Amino acid sequence: MALNLKNAFCDADFLSTQEEMERYKTKLETREDENRSSKKSRARFPDEYDILGRNITEQERRQNKIPWVKVKYISGRLYIDPEKGDILRSMRLI
Repeated sequence: MALNLKNAFCDADFLSTQEEMERYKTKLETREDENRSSKKSRARFPDEYDILGRNITEQERRQNKIPWVKVKYISGRLYIDPEKGDILRSMRLI
């Protein structure tokens, strides 16, 4: 059996050099910094939470999406103004 003591394998071409690894690292760090700052700038209002941990601001946003309508009960039956009823029907809420 013959022994070959010299390295028969050349350096792998798919591995990055130390310089390339440093460049990738700095690129990732700058992108992370940009993402963090952009998320803060996107948030218009900070979220507020109550004692039970519920998000109050999100609840207000959801409620503001749907128009509130004042209703009356006439003779025990629900009465919605016809004009407001048309708006609610167009939004498929009733």
